Amino acid sequence: MNKFFKVLSVGALALTLAACNSSATPTKDTTKTSSLTLEQVYDKAINRQADIKSMSANMDMSQVTKVQSGEESMEFAVDSKMEMDVIIDPLAMHLSGTMTMPNMSGQDANKMEMPIDMYMKQDQGFFMKDITTDSWLKLSSEEFDAILDQTASSADAKEQLQQLKKFIEDFKFEQTDDAYVLTLEAKGGRFKELINSEVTKSMQELGLQENPLDNLTIDKVNYVLYIDKETFDTKKMDMNMDLKMNVEGDELSMKTNSVVTYTEFNHLKTIDIPQEIIDNATTY
Repeated sequence: MNKFFKVLSVGALALTLAACNSSATPTKDTTKTSSLTLEQVYDKAINRQADIKSMSANMDMSQVTKVQSGEESMEFAVDSKMEMDVIIDPLAMHLSGTMTMPNMSGQDANKMEMPIDMYMKQDQGFFMKDITTDSWLKLSSEEFDAILDQTASSADAKEQLQQLKKFIEDFKFEQTDDAYVLTLEAKGGRFKELINSEVTKSMQELGLQENPLDNLTIDKVNYVLYIDKETFDTKKMDMNMDLKMNVEGDELSMKTNSVVTYTEFNHLKTIDIPQEIIDNATTY
């Protein structure tokens, strides 16, 4: 989860490193043009990011997974719609929404909707609703401390910038009337090192030693960032990723598309976890 929020904040803005000395190419029907270079846009966006204390966002994500085992194959799709409130420091989050997935029970081919509700607060812990029992679960303090430590480490903008600097020549820099549009698109294994680094950290958070990306092939990685021309807020981020992975002799392929749209900045003073949840949650 903290990987996702890192991408939503400082890490996402690090993608603005491309084509540093060129102004943005106007897209079709653009009438309000800017001569700012990508480096200038980057600096302004980072400076603005430092002033952001809270945000709200909507996320739509679709994921199609196919598993090939010999001559047999299985394919299923999962769609998620989420609403998020986040306070940066001290870290607090509320995430709610639904996840739609195939009904795997019996012969029923209809999809099922699963509601999702989570709270995270630095001084109180991580809480998640268990829909099967209509009760709340709380992450143990040891595991929660590990998540907080990793979140702080992952939010290091300098580290993220250094990782992405090698991909400068891969970016496209455009503009519309209202936004700078930054696109990073690549095929093949060029991004394996970067993604492998991030997933390795995730594996460590989960207490897993084996890295499942040893047999990973990245077919496509595509990011599109929309940065507001006036405020330099990152207003929207699209991400597409196609990958294949060998798991115990079987091939797993996954196509993921996510769109995050930021709705408000700096409007939240606090995120409160209902006392009833705190009092009745079961620690796991």
